[in-house]
Amino acid sequence: AAQVGPDVRHMGADRVAVLYADGQIVDGEGYDAVYGNTLAEKIRQLRLDDGVKAVVVRVNSPGGSALASDVIWREMELLKAEKPVIVSMGAYAASGGYYISAPADAIVADRLTLTGSIGVFGMLLYAGESNRSADLSIFRGLTPTERAMMLKSVDRVYETFTNLVAEGRNLPVEEVLDIAGGRVWSGVDALEIGLIDSYGGLKSA
Repeated sequence: AAQVGPDVRHMGADRVAVLYADGQIVDGEGYDAVYGNTLAEKIRQLRLDDGVKAVVVRVNSPGGSALASDVIWREMELLKAEKPVIVSMGAYAASGGYYISAPADAIVADRLTLTGSIGVFGMLLYAGESNRSADLSIFRGLTPTERAMMLKSVDRVYETFTNLVAEGRNLPVEEVLDIAGGRVWSGVDALEIGLIDSYGGLKSA
């Protein structure tokens, strides 16, 4: 017989949730990229949903905002404290994409996945020569003090990043520093150096 309406037989059943983090990581809220606040809220909702017994996060991201990555990381940590969390890496999960993956209980990736890129950079638009009286940052170079401040900020984020990877992957910080520096690794290499746990796709995860 034809069925009308939703199938209610399994609506109350325990389930594994699959959450997608696909695209550039950016600040704020939205849906055309990986928005830090939006994804963090979705993770929080899954943590509070008693029917969800485990979460698979499918990460396919080249990275992006350090702030947004950290917002997501904190919710991943809270989720992991209550439920199993598995990351399934797509074609790439690099930089911020690795940052948000690091807290997972296990990371599954393809042999050809591009991952790692544990590094940080800062940049400032410079519009070249202009009116001497114009003092907007895009119209002049950095002063030595400003440059030092920017480098200090980058170093601070890099230290946080490498420490979080060390904690999440149960690796000595010294080993993480050896494989960091912004270097990108294939899934094959990533398994050897401890950045992932096994090969496989979303179904395996």
